[in-house]
Amino acid sequence: MLKRYPLNQSPLYRLRGKGQFASVVGITFAESLQLVDSNSYRVFVNQKNREIQHPTGHLKVVHGRIAALLKRIELPDYVFSQKGRSYVENARMHVDQTPLVKTDVSTFYPSTTHAMVWRMFSKLFDCADDIAGQLADICCYSRRHLPTGSPLSGYVAFFASQPMFDEVNDRAVTSGCLMTLFVDDIAISGTRANKQLLTQIRHVVRDHGHQTKDKKSLTFAATTVKTVTGVVVTAAEVKLPNRRHLAIRTARQQLADAPANDVLQLKKQLAGRILEARQIL
Repeated sequence: MLKRYPLNQSPLYRLRGKGQFASVVGITFAESLQLVDSNSYRVFVNQKNREIQHPTGHLKVVHGRIAALLKRIELPDYVFSQKGRSYVENARMHVDQTPLVKTDVSTFYPSTTHAMVWRMFSKLFDCADDIAGQLADICCYSRRHLPTGSPLSGYVAFFASQPMFDEVNDRAVTSGCLMTLFVDDIAISGTRANKQLLTQIRHVVRDHGHQTKDKKSLTFAATTVKTVTGVVVTAAEVKLPNRRHLAIRTARQQLADAPANDVLQLKKQLAGRILEARQIL
């Protein structure tokens, strides 16, 4: 089982010298200077037409080490995108006959800038300024923003924005509501989860240098069926969305009509969709 500890017990906390840096990060300060240009990334556009920046070579190893250190840090209880929890549990927290509001942080990783990451290591982790700067250089693509294809991006994005998420959670609690977070998806339920609260939350996100989208910032009445992290939420239970029922039916039909050489792959695809459905149901 993964042993977690408070942030101030992390090896990354309060790094002051280059010797400490080398011991914790696994690379000397001088060597790290050679890894921070765009040549250390494989850049491509995925099927969703999004640019992916994937660290390669030695930088990939360093990113993995930093990610492994960050994942051991204890997270606030409102965070459900962590080991031992899931997007389904995140949705289940909002099963009740109460209003709900939700929004998300637009382009979370690319909008987490080098300056935000530097501030995270300098202020939250209390590292020396030069160490914080070099850690930010290592973590960011071309010294601009978090890469979209690195194992460390999810952890760094959260810690860089933890003051923002903590403030959102404080607003929710003050309103007598419950907030959950799954990566960049914010959901708040309770009797006072209304448009006014949603507007306040969006302003908090904006004040911290991020943005939210109108079409993903929604309010739900108490008696309305809601969707949270892709799961249907009712007053009594969570349900499988219609599109996932359709995906299972489609996979079964494809399997029935498939030539022999496609059967194994389609069986795996169907099994995955059924397993996911069982997690929800």
